[in-house]
Amino acid sequence: MTMTIDQFIQTYNGRAVDVDGAYGGQCWDLWSRYAQDVAGVPQSATNTVNGYAGSVYTSTWDQQPALRDKFDRLPAGTTPRKGDVAFWGNAPATPYTHVAIVIADQGSSLLCLTQNPGSTHQASITKNGLLGYLRPKTATATTPSNGIAGTWRINVAKLNVRTQPSTSAQIVAQYSAGQTVNLDGWTTRADGYDWGRYIGASSGQHRYIALGPAGTTNYLKR
Repeated sequence: MTMTIDQFIQTYNGRAVDVDGAYGGQCWDLWSRYAQDVAGVPQSATNTVNGYAGSVYTSTWDQQPALRDKFDRLPAGTTPRKGDVAFWGNAPATPYTHVAIVIADQGSSLLCLTQNPGSTHQASITKNGLLGYLRPKTATATTPSNGIAGTWRINVAKLNVRTQPSTSAQIVAQYSAGQTVNLDGWTTRADGYDWGRYIGASSGQHRYIALGPAGTTNYLKR
């Protein structure tokens, strides 16, 4: 199961994404996580050829059939849309490059989900130096109806409630077997589990529970 674009933004905004465990959260890490989670591209097909993110657009796309199968490569003059991946480069003066996920076109700039400097966040980035875009061929922007909306009964002895859909997120409550939860229909996959969510009655915030190991709802029953 892949994420929608909106699910990806909701899941990773505010988090540091470090796919390869090297140098902390770089802009490439966010791109790689996006390509894997939204388009189903293997990490090996998202790598740079020279350590700079811009080379994904200029070289990796040509070399990786798995990437070409899931993304179209578009020039810098294209009118971008939500979910496009924007790449910047300033060659030949410097090899410095950047990559970010487009949220909205702002004319001379792009509102993006971006990382480095800082953890994943939303920011406006100038179009100056744009190399172009990789556009997902099949990704959708909004959360689809997936049949999990409604009331479920907890089917395990204890089920943690977390602040984010991640096994490393803070535990803020716990359900016991037989208790019920009313899910809003949103799902995502992370850390080997499928996740659902609801709005906490006291906090008014989204709360997340694991539905079961990826591809299942073993922790719940109708």
